[in-house]
Amino acid sequence: MQFSRNWLKEFVDFKVSDEELCEQLTMLGLEVDNYKPYESKLTGNDAIIKLDLTPNRGDCFSILGIAREVAAANNLPLTLPKINNIKSSVKSPLSVSVCNEAPRYVGRYIAGVNLKKKVPPLIKERLKLSDTKVIDPIVDITNYVLLELGQPLHAFDADKLEGNLQVRFAKEKEKITLLDENKLSLDEKSLVIADQKKPVALAGIMGGLGTGISNKTQSIYLESAFFTPAAIRGRARKFSIQTEASTRFERGVDFELQVLAIKRASTLINETLGSDFSPIQEFVRKSSIPKNKDIILNINNLNKILGTNLTKSAVKKGLMSLGLKNSVSNSNNLKVKVPSWRFDLKIEADLIEEIARLVGYNNIPQSSLSRKIRTSEDTLHSSIRETFQSMGYNEVITYSFIDQSLAEIVGEKKKQLIFVENPISQNMNVMRTSLLPGLLDTLSYNMNQGSESLKIFEIGSVFNKRDSNKINEREVVGGLIMGIEGKDNWSGSNKQLDFFDLKGNLETVLPELSKFTFKREQVPFLHPGKTAALYKGQKKVGYLGTVNPKLLDKLDIKGEVNFFEFSLDDVSGKKNIKFKKFSRFPLAQRDLSFVVDEEITSSSITDTILSKAGSNLKEINLFDIYTGKGISEGQKSLTYSLSWQAVNRTLTDDEVDKIIGRIVSFLSKKFNAKLRA
Repeated sequence: MQFSRNWLKEFVDFKVSDEELCEQLTMLGLEVDNYKPYESKLTGNDAIIKLDLTPNRGDCFSILGIAREVAAANNLPLTLPKINNIKSSVKSPLSVSVCNEAPRYVGRYIAGVNLKKKVPPLIKERLKLSDTKVIDPIVDITNYVLLELGQPLHAFDADKLEGNLQVRFAKEKEKITLLDENKLSLDEKSLVIADQKKPVALAGIMGGLGTGISNKTQSIYLESAFFTPAAIRGRARKFSIQTEASTRFERGVDFELQVLAIKRASTLINETLGSDFSPIQEFVRKSSIPKNKDIILNINNLNKILGTNLTKSAVKKGLMSLGLKNSVSNSNNLKVKVPSWRFDLKIEADLIEEIARLVGYNNIPQSSLSRKIRTSEDTLHSSIRETFQSMGYNEVITYSFIDQSLAEIVGEKKKQLIFVENPISQNMNVMRTSLLPGLLDTLSYNMNQGSESLKIFEIGSVFNKRDSNKINEREVVGGLIMGIEGKDNWSGSNKQLDFFDLKGNLETVLPELSKFTFKREQVPFLHPGKTAALYKGQKKVGYLGTVNPKLLDKLDIKGEVNFFEFSLDDVSGKKNIKFKKFSRFPLAQRDLSFVVDEEITSSSITDTILSKAGSNLKEINLFDIYTGKGISEGQKSLTYSLSWQAVNRTLTDDEVDKIIGRIVSFLSKKFNAKLRA
């Protein structure tokens, strides 16, 4: 937003210097990109100020919006531009049908337009200082009002319109040629203004060439409308168009401004061109016009958050200066009415920020932060991060938005996907249902940069729809490994990272490992023979496995990739950590190798050993799985290391041998397992 300082002074008569004004605007959150002095032949000493506005402050894309801020900061009155009452002398031949996405449409028919006349030099100068091209008197005046009040206007050549107007969504592949001669093929999500035969404007973005004004235009129909931000947002980007109108409508235009804007434009047109005016027409769908929201502001909360000691009367005065009418709700609360131009104010924290801006961020007292007691959730996050990092993993953060095709690859049905209404990119149009797509994209990027081995993990949210159509958000941990263990280390083993490496890493990370089991299952995007589900008790909380080679081929990733994902909510749990006295007596250790059929899982053997090993079992560890010479085809050897330790005495060999005999006997009966010599 670029404007003339003298133009701003017509709205609020401030006395500060240019440097002070720029500093004030920046501290109010309207960052000054640059300014430079300008000597005007019409208004004398002036300056050109350019602001870099954040997307939430759509109300400040106008002189009026900026003037409100300056008036509030300096406790000065606000002066609105001159409006003349114009006597109607003609009748409008048009009416307009509105819709939910355009609940207010104000129009005025103007006849006897002479486009050979010129706008006053002051209007021309201010348009140029605002980096706006001077075209013809009607376009110049609508642009002037746009910059002055923030309301986009459009003028149709009334003689080129075929019948009454309607605001509607386009038909699939309906065509329109815009004023910039850009030819578009529209879809059913494109909001248009149409006469009885064709679209005549892309609503809130640009008018159509066929009904645009020219030097032959004798009558116009002036439009001043409110379009909902959701109906306009993303449409301009879809067609690679960015206009002054779309910039404002996407962010939210004051829904009570339309009549004032058309009166202001009529005043300027009447002063410049004369012409004959019809009465102002207003077409409204009341049920769809936004409501002025009420927000409760607690004074105690405000002072606690800002570290201030502001009185209720001071807060009320500050809010009123910004146009936020308020009343006392009770002794500590204010009931604040959000004005029609502030689409960014939604919750109490937004009002607290408004007061902070007025007080001045530099004037807020400094105080030490209070000590925060870490929650069990914080501790779990830290523990998981530190454990993965200690095993050589790098943490990554990927987008929550992915391409629909990737979401469907990882097994989600289309009806369960959550689509983004205004995606930042066409290949980021759905919310992710798994961390896998983002992690694979990170893997692919690093491989293209020359990495041959990678171990990464992420803690993030995934999203899908439940049967009730409610959005389900879960926090999960996911990660993947690929390449050679210790590839970048001279002492590395040069061993290929595989499923069992990943499983071992998970066993290290999981809190209270004894509560978890791994069971062979199938997951659509993982290798059918190298996949396991993670259970906590009887509840499935995650899975791990080798990514299906067919999926890797589609993404042009070479080599074996192993992936895991589990739910943080299901893994976490409140733990009462208690000190347990350690034993001073020696361990009794034994290594046992069992030959079993290949389809028998190691977890089932481990669970059986645990059930028969007695209360003095200290540790069990599967440290070798072997197939090959000496082992029959279809079988495998599982080797376990077991340690026993009593807290009050030394265990004897006879006691340990009896336990081992019990384990061997039971495994033999249940699994036909044989103790390997």
